[in-house]
Amino acid sequence: MQLRHGVPAAAAALAVLWTAVLAAVPAAWAPTAAVHLLIVDTAGFGVLFAVVLVLFERAEGGRALLAVTPLRPIEYITARTAVLTALSAGMAVPLTLAAARERSAAALAALPPALLGVSLLSLLLVALALAACGGAQGVGVLFTRLPLVAPLVAAPAARVSGAVEHPLLFAVPTTGGAELIRAGLLPHAAPGFWVLAPAALYLLACAAGAVLLACRAVAPETAAPPAGEPGRAAANTAPNPAVPDAVPAGVPRAGAPARAGAATARPRGGAVAGLARIDLRGLLRDPMLSAMLLGPAVVALLLRWGYPPARGFLADRYGLDAGAIGPVLLAALVVLHVPLMIGAIAALRTVEDADDGTLPLLRVSPLGLGRYLAYRLAAAGAAAGAGLAAAVPLSGLAGEVPADRVPALVAALALAALQAPLLVLATTAFAPSKVAALVLIKAAGAVFTLLPVAVWWLPARAVWAAAPLPLFWPVAVLPGYGAAPWPAGLAAGLAEAALAGAWLVRRTFRRLGSGG
Repeated sequence: MQLRHGVPAAAAALAVLWTAVLAAVPAAWAPTAAVHLLIVDTAGFGVLFAVVLVLFERAEGGRALLAVTPLRPIEYITARTAVLTALSAGMAVPLTLAAARERSAAALAALPPALLGVSLLSLLLVALALAACGGAQGVGVLFTRLPLVAPLVAAPAARVSGAVEHPLLFAVPTTGGAELIRAGLLPHAAPGFWVLAPAALYLLACAAGAVLLACRAVAPETAAPPAGEPGRAAANTAPNPAVPDAVPAGVPRAGAPARAGAATARPRGGAVAGLARIDLRGLLRDPMLSAMLLGPAVVALLLRWGYPPARGFLADRYGLDAGAIGPVLLAALVVLHVPLMIGAIAALRTVEDADDGTLPLLRVSPLGLGRYLAYRLAAAGAAAGAGLAAAVPLSGLAGEVPADRVPALVAALALAALQAPLLVLATTAFAPSKVAALVLIKAAGAVFTLLPVAVWWLPARAVWAAAPLPLFWPVAVLPGYGAAPWPAGLAAGLAEAALAGAWLVRRTFRRLGSGG
């Protein structure tokens, strides 16, 4: 199933991408960079996919089918966690070898502890994600319950970076896995065997407990229903009564009897206004919409409060002047990150509408597929623009932009806001399910993050290889980069966004218009 949805392909692509990045990092810095990359990204690779696969199975009725098979919850959880853990471990192999290239004789010796640490971390994180989200109904869980796993990654990352080195951090089970990874790549900085062994056993015990919790979370839908409850499994996959609320007034609801005049009733202000009112009414109830509204401000405030101490820490511990790479941080963490976040939320919402069967109703409603898609794209673009307008000044990273460069900053933000609807279109054009959408969004996230770094570090002529990407132009005109003058860059970026958008719209209509 994961092969069919492209999860192993995403793992392979990310492994190639991060291996190339580590190969480009100076050999003296590569092990340190790899330790953080393995902890923050590679070990947690399967977390999102584990949750979205469960949601997809529920939407498709697969969980109900599993209830009448011999498959037990422990077998279901074991299969899911084993495959995703194996993918994380496989990704870690080339990353570890690339990072340890300066110590070629010890590169192979670095693999066993690093792979053990990544595997144990992945097992715990995936099992906890399934335990927390196994009984969830919609992708909104990605923004409510799943972030609860973040401290289990942040704590060990803080320890291996040297920011916090208190022994009590070993009470967090993931610290043992992080120290195993560090023992492979930075053996001189890792604790000894008598610290690592108990920490690894503690992590393994916690992972086993998380697996049992995950079994309980999925048991009602993978085990046969108790006697006297023959409809229990099927009830779990019954249509969500909240789903019809996502259909604008005037659209016949699935399973509801037709009423006289219902097909011709029109909402006040038109169908698009009706859909907007539905989104506004659900703003506080829908975590995806709340994340779209609050996410940029939260990210900006975290940067405003966290960047100054982080800059001082990097200067004191590593001799790195983070102020010199201020434009890169502004581009990667704000200018492109905000459209990525909003575009991902809007894309998942649109794909969820397709999976829930809302789009077939919309095609025959007064709204129509065209106006529905136009509304989603306009909302994503407007939210991205508003988010950038709030996040850039709040973050404090643009405080040193001179007055004569403000027009270039405005042009960069305008082009960046267009990337959110383009991401929505790319997802609807190529992703037939929520799982495939997540694969595409995860790959897009790596590109959004690495492109500003590549444009900053590559030679001036080499950066133009990225010019065919609409994503290149917000970075090219951003103050501090100056790869292109902002009037010409704005015109080129708008033209490329229009061409890419037109092509993606046609492809989206061919796929969604046919119900595929």
